[in-house]
Amino acid sequence: MNDKSEQQAKVDRICKKLNALLSKREVSTWEIGDYLVELSQISVGGKPLTLTQLHTDYLYDYSYPYLSQLRSTALAFPPEERQVHLDNGTTWYECDQARLSRNQCVKAKVAKKDEPLSTYLDHILANRGKRKLNQRSLMKNRIEEATVETQQQRALDVARLRSEHPEWLTNCHHASCLDVMDGLADESVDLVAIDPPYGAFHKVEDGRFTEPETKGLESECDNKTRKEAVELTLGIIERSARILKENGKILLYQAATEPDRPEIILLLQELGFVSVLPMYWKKKIPQPGSFRLPFSHETERILVAARTRKALETDLGGAGRTDVITDEVIAKVIPDTMEYEEMPPSRTFYHEVQQGKANYGDRHFFEKPIGINKFFLEKLTLPGDTVIDVCGCTGSMIQACIEMDRRWIYCESNDTNYNLGASRIGEVIERVAGIKSDDDDAPISA
Repeated sequence: MNDKSEQQAKVDRICKKLNALLSKREVSTWEIGDYLVELSQISVGGKPLTLTQLHTDYLYDYSYPYLSQLRSTALAFPPEERQVHLDNGTTWYECDQARLSRNQCVKAKVAKKDEPLSTYLDHILANRGKRKLNQRSLMKNRIEEATVETQQQRALDVARLRSEHPEWLTNCHHASCLDVMDGLADESVDLVAIDPPYGAFHKVEDGRFTEPETKGLESECDNKTRKEAVELTLGIIERSARILKENGKILLYQAATEPDRPEIILLLQELGFVSVLPMYWKKKIPQPGSFRLPFSHETERILVAARTRKALETDLGGAGRTDVITDEVIAKVIPDTMEYEEMPPSRTFYHEVQQGKANYGDRHFFEKPIGINKFFLEKLTLPGDTVIDVCGCTGSMIQACIEMDRRWIYCESNDTNYNLGASRIGEVIERVAGIKSDDDDAPISA
């Protein structure tokens, strides 16, 4: 009998035993899993035997996901490492739950691939019997742990920047933007960027966010309700009238789910901002919302305000003269800008998101991509102009300012958001400074 025949005969013998085991009412899942692992190590005709082949040719009475689950759990807990857990009263089902939980946490980037499975088993055994114990509950705990670690690291990054480069953070204000604006000189700013959190969102049964409600989730932002958001915005606009230069502009993001607030428009007019241009930023995907509604929001409305039309009549027109801003429009104005950044992990796990909270990663749920910020800076300002971002959050607008040689002032009152934004601003400054340093060291050509 040649080698191929011997291997085939071995496969046939094991599959016969497997079918006999699987047909029993009470079955040893570990024994089945070990047989499946053994089969996966057999080569027939020079090719490893795949689980798909096993399912198609030998074990077709049993679902592929079930067989995969049995084999994967046996691989994750090989016999030499398994017994110690079984001696502690762990069942095959709990080992399978631990394996799946780790996979979910690794996928969510809150765990490493080589992290021991015993960590996850301990959690599952400690919560045995709870009705809602599943992979999501463990993943939620891991995200919370990673959030604390990330916040602590960002606080250390900010402290380091303060000690090593104190002059870099003189324009980072961990304070109310209204207080910061009160301290600025008259006619000292060219652009006021306003992206306020317009009240909180509440969850519906399908796990997505519906339109803003008057009572929102608790947060540590400047506001918790729609009323507070509008009051904050009105206060910012009032102060903008004093600190803006004669040809200065306001860039105001509006709430995507509602029409413009009449009190905001009226105040702009009362303060002499007679030229108000509505813009529409077309995002890549419609916003989540109640599936009971016939429409969803795919654009965000942005107002550009100036005291005179002449303030907007500059040589900054050119490409991109449209009120609908897309990736293609941004690329025409800023050819070398990055496109929209990767969707934040919190968008994937949106059931954990609260408005105003920084995610465990380096993204924020409401973060604006750098492309849209660079677009408006190119259209509304010149190198050397001063920009104040009054609701700075992640520092995305300030990153664009640094890369485009604009002077900047960053304001953020929330502790978590400030540590996130200030540390990222420091990273950008160090990177840009390094690029310029390399350019300075380059040999001068004849």
